[in-house]
Amino acid sequence: MNYLEENSPDRNPRPDDEILEDRGLKNLLGEWRAPEITSSLDQRILTSYRRQFLHRPLWRRWLTGSISLPAPVAVTAAVLLCATSYLAARKATSYTLEPAPATSVVKIVEVRVPVVKEKIVTRVVYKNTGAQKATEGPTPSSLRPRIDLANFQPVSEIKPIVIHGGNDEK
Repeated sequence: MNYLEENSPDRNPRPDDEILEDRGLKNLLGEWRAPEITSSLDQRILTSYRRQFLHRPLWRRWLTGSISLPAPVAVTAAVLLCATSYLAARKATSYTLEPAPATSVVKIVEVRVPVVKEKIVTRVVYKNTGAQKATEGPTPSSLRPRIDLANFQPVSEIKPIVIHGGNDEK
């Protein structure tokens, strides 16, 4: 198969007047010369640059400045920002706000309760005194009594009685 070139005359046929315009344009560009540069042009460009860029306030430079970031860093930062925003919004909506319960006023009242001090007396009682005492050996007073709570029933209600002005203080 035979392919035609892009700029071949067979593919892009041009009229003769376009070819003449191209030749005329080429001749005109070949004759044209750039104007001479004056020393005042350099001075005007330099003062214009200094006026625009060097004397701007710092806050304006901060607002109009730019930072170049590689695309992967910018995409990663955007994904992290979206993920944390989603998690924060989900966590914030999962809690319901209820008003705090009204605090009740607590009044502390001192109640004096009489303290009864019991005196514990431990005695050893012998059944038979005399000769058996010497033959049997020591009495079993060192053994502690067996505590049995088989029939224990706690009280169903306690009703303390407060008596003001008692003689309990000693």
